[in-house]
Amino acid sequence: MIPMKFRFSISKKLMLLILPLVCLPIGIVGYLSFQASVHRINRLVQDEQTIKVKATAGEMNDIFDDCRLDLETIASLPVLEDYHNARAFRLSAEAAFNRDNIVRLFTDFISRTPYYDRIRYLDDRGQTLIEVHRSGVLNLPSDAMPDPVFIRARKTDRDDIHVSSITTAMANHRNIIYWAKPIFSGLREFAGVVVIDLDFEKIIDLVKAIQIGERGYAFLVDEKGRIIAHPRFAPFELTLENIPDTSLKGLIREMMTGVSGWKPYLFEKQEKVAAFAPIPNMRWALAVTITTDEYRSEALAIRSRVIKAVAITLIFAIAGVTVLTYFLLKPVHFLVRATDHIAGGDPGHEIPVQSRDELGDLTRSFNRMVKNLNQVQEELVRSEKLISLGRLSAGVAHEIRNPLNAMKGAIVHLQRRRSGDQLVEEYTHLVSEEIDRLNQVVSEFLLFARESKPKPVPTDINRLIIATQQLFEERARQGNIVFHNLLQPNIPKLMVDPNQIEQVVVNVMINAMDALPEGGDITFYSSVSDGNEASGAKKLVRLVIEDNGLGVAPEDMKNIFDPFFSTKDTGTGLGLTLSLGIIENHGGRIRIVSRRGPGTIVIIDFPVQPKNETDHGNENENHIGG
Repeated sequence: MIPMKFRFSISKKLMLLILPLVCLPIGIVGYLSFQASVHRINRLVQDEQTIKVKATAGEMNDIFDDCRLDLETIASLPVLEDYHNARAFRLSAEAAFNRDNIVRLFTDFISRTPYYDRIRYLDDRGQTLIEVHRSGVLNLPSDAMPDPVFIRARKTDRDDIHVSSITTAMANHRNIIYWAKPIFSGLREFAGVVVIDLDFEKIIDLVKAIQIGERGYAFLVDEKGRIIAHPRFAPFELTLENIPDTSLKGLIREMMTGVSGWKPYLFEKQEKVAAFAPIPNMRWALAVTITTDEYRSEALAIRSRVIKAVAITLIFAIAGVTVLTYFLLKPVHFLVRATDHIAGGDPGHEIPVQSRDELGDLTRSFNRMVKNLNQVQEELVRSEKLISLGRLSAGVAHEIRNPLNAMKGAIVHLQRRRSGDQLVEEYTHLVSEEIDRLNQVVSEFLLFARESKPKPVPTDINRLIIATQQLFEERARQGNIVFHNLLQPNIPKLMVDPNQIEQVVVNVMINAMDALPEGGDITFYSSVSDGNEASGAKKLVRLVIEDNGLGVAPEDMKNIFDPFFSTKDTGTGLGLTLSLGIIENHGGRIRIVSRRGPGTIVIIDFPVQPKNETDHGNENENHIGG
């Protein structure tokens, strides 16, 4: 049994390489971000609770401190003593005046703070002399029995203030804290008591207004460990004696110590955390609490977002690697398919260049290689044809020339014997012309078959061109054809066979003139340029012959150097084939650029230091070189 071999494609290898490199750092960063986020959220929640509780506790402490200061300020005002003395000496007008001032004073203090419900002035017997409510109602003096607040304030030292416990007022059923201070005359006689009714309901509202998150709340604990303000319970409903949760009792006891802190606890089977701060003026403590599930939910939400981000990144990474591998491997696939085509006998397959990177360079190199292979293949085929045709031409020319010579001699003998016969002269002349034409073809066959080696001598290419032009001056004049010479002076002499190069120029000029039936221009250029890798020479001499004649059809361009291919009725199709062989034997190259209509350009390059190389072509020019 042959063991199976797993084949990993390049795309799979890229996946296995890139995905861990992308996903592993993202996962690590995501995990660390999650841990840091959880820690930061815990810290933010703790800081938010601490800031809220300290701010509100400080605000409550300021309320009680302001109440103490207001009470001491009122008790020290001379107008109270003046009012007491005026009543003692029965000065009615002065007493009424002082009473009005006291009423305005009490009204002003009540209007400055929302926490005062009532301010009263009681005489030395506990009877209410002046009473100002928030509603502005003034009660007349009452003969009722002194209330407990007066009795306790009467027993308070001169510099102290009596603060009652939270009491429900009979008049409006609101929870009140009474602040009372005794008043003494200049003779240190007891003159009465000033009482401020602090509305505790406003303190409860202040506690209820605190909110952390969606279910967080605050509660207030007095100096005896009783919860006196809570959003769900009435004051004194929960105390250290009836709270079932031990951890909550521990929290309350720690709050009673007068310190600030942050502590987890359990209440009604629910885990919570509370930040607490003291209210020194009342020896109370305020706590702000939130369930652990609520502040952890934000951490869980962050974890969910991190997981989603990692998943999305993973998806994008896979998609990116897929797209990357597709575009990276697409040229490779093209190369594989093109190689298969070439191996299958289709050498003309070319890959489009779609990028400017290394893969694009590889594709361009492959295309050049394919063109070179095509050219080499064409040259090999042409060489095989030329060799075979050369051998065939030599045999055919030898076998045809002898009968032609015999026929030519017979015709000459017949013309001499029957010189007066007009019919014989007419037909023998026609046969003689055809024999001459066949002789010319046979001569070209022999020249093609032999393809003699060049005998190079130093040759001035410019002079050779001008001399060749002189051979065709009469034909050019009759055909209305004008020669133009743009020949660069001081062209270096070439080591070439001038007779063979002249034959090449003649063949090209005949083709150019045949392409100008209505006349036209033939321009000759010569120049020197730097060599290239293909030529193998440092310097090149270029000869260009350009006409504005009929041109060559694109479909004929691939056959113009083939033997016996001609677009002319009288041509043998061997002129360019011979020219090609001559140029190749001189180590040069010949190219023909042409389209139907604009004319034809023949480009011949001669290396100054000959080296047999084959140049490259392109789709618009037939490119042949040795």
